[in-house]
Amino acid sequence: MSRRVVLGGVLAAALSGCSLLPPTTPSPASSPTGVLLPGQVAAIALRAALDAAAATSLDAAHASVLAWALSVSDDHLMAVSLPPATARPTASPSATTSSPSPWEALRTAASAFGVQARSATTAHPLVWASMSAWAGTLAEHWADASFSLEPARALVAPAPQSPQEAVQAALDAASEAVFGLDTAAGASGLTPEETAALRSQRAAWLTLRDSLSEDAASASPRPTAGSPWYGVERVADPADARALVARLEGAALPVLGRALAHGPASAQQFLASQIEASTRAVVRWGGLMQRWPGLPLS
Repeated sequence: MSRRVVLGGVLAAALSGCSLLPPTTPSPASSPTGVLLPGQVAAIALRAALDAAAATSLDAAHASVLAWALSVSDDHLMAVSLPPATARPTASPSATTSSPSPWEALRTAASAFGVQARSATTAHPLVWASMSAWAGTLAEHWADASFSLEPARALVAPAPQSPQEAVQAALDAASEAVFGLDTAAGASGLTPEETAALRSQRAAWLTLRDSLSEDAASASPRPTAGSPWYGVERVADPADARALVARLEGAALPVLGRALAHGPASAQQFLASQIEASTRAVVRWGGLMQRWPGLPLS
């Protein structure tokens, strides 16, 4: 069966057969007890808040971001076995709403999706981790609404990988990221805030590397942190440094997602946290706001 499923405006009927996503069912309940999962409840609440915001008057930039967010929400609802949303409301200059603001709703949803991703009983944790990273990043950058938005794309399931290979790939990505962040930090002209952000990102990657190394200590063969073979470009100025960081963090996302999908359950929490951190970093450094961070780009 093909690993490709079209999402974002054209939801393929083949979705229910994709090994990545839960099967689409006639009813919204997909837990063994027939009760909605907390993440499903959060997805419904988020959609209600986004629909409420769409009925109000927004500036052009935020209206564009909201329309994009609604299209992503359409994908999310189907991906977690929920019914499609009803017709979107028409904006009215006089409309008001008592619903949470979009960024508040996104932040709340991100937390719920993250908890769902880290639950030991959750099927398809990568789907929930991706949704959490998306919602949290969009909440963080909602105010400026000036970032680039990924258009609709085909969604490709991560290729099969052994748990040992998954951990090794994540370790290699962590080592390359640390090396690249050190390279970027050497650029002259970065602001103190940018330098502090690079230090924070480097610390996060070191935490992932150390956690994975410790977790895999008893594995055979034992995964090891990568050697400095990376093809990291030189940076001549702050613009080069920003582009390098955005590229490195973006390139790491599908590696981390594949590791989360196929790696040991004990590593899921570390990997989900880094997917969230890297998604925020990509946008913070001028990269693309992705629809499904951590899933392979088509």
